[in-house]
Amino acid sequence: MRKKIVFMLLALLVVLVSGCTDQNKEIVVDEPGNISNYEYEVFLNESGNQTLANTTTYYLLEDDTKVQVVNIAVNTSRLEIYPPETLGGGREENPIQNFVLLVDPANEPTAAPQTFEELSRRNETSDLNYTLTQEISRNMKVINLEFEEPVTGFIAYTLDVPGTQSFAFLKPDSEFIRVVLPEGYVTGNRVFGIPRPEPESVTFDEKGRQTLLWISSKMGEREEAIQVKYYTESAPLFFSAAIIALLCGVGFVLLHYARSRKELESVRGIFELEKEYNQKRRRRK
Repeated sequence: MRKKIVFMLLALLVVLVSGCTDQNKEIVVDEPGNISNYEYEVFLNESGNQTLANTTTYYLLEDDTKVQVVNIAVNTSRLEIYPPETLGGGREENPIQNFVLLVDPANEPTAAPQTFEELSRRNETSDLNYTLTQEISRNMKVINLEFEEPVTGFIAYTLDVPGTQSFAFLKPDSEFIRVVLPEGYVTGNRVFGIPRPEPESVTFDEKGRQTLLWISSKMGEREEAIQVKYYTESAPLFFSAAIIALLCGVGFVLLHYARSRKELESVRGIFELEKEYNQKRRRRK
């Protein structure tokens, strides 16, 4: 009996250990990503004091199966990444792609716009020690990026997303959160989709792309998820044209029905007159 109990405990221990190992695994980046694939915009606080803060910018692509993410890191040693397509805890082999580091130890550069401008012009990625680990927490995938010391600069990567025009993600640990829509796409129409929660501001950049901004300190702790439904600029126009065409079609059908009914009533009236005339002839006979 004791042997059976010991055996069951050992088996349970093996299952628990294997489960923990599967829940937390290291991600190995074989080679640095392509620096030129990303946009390194130095986003400044709009308050006018030209200060920099941790900022996460999501660049949505016309190929709606991927999103490019560029982080402005200011004196940061740890970054949590929640891939949008893994809220169900999926376990893809390459959860993060085209990983680029343009950072320096935080004690070396000053977190000033000039520093980030210089980093954005680099041709080689930073050679700093870091670890990337993936874990499943509360049925959600989390990718942890950790440095040996705090860094300042750009951290860029590409994530997979569902192939739909609806982008949802958990609020990152950044003061500023930005979503840049593809060229020719917009959001804000209640019929086609609106962003939730409501962004702090909606602007257009130099390329004509609609850009949404959220500020973490103004969102509150409950607003952990952000969702953006977007559509082509011409979609409302085509929809309106389709509605007008449908209404015209309904009007034509009703008009045709009214005319047909009137003609039927005229024919019925003729039959009634003819019937009445025949009855009178029979009475005379």
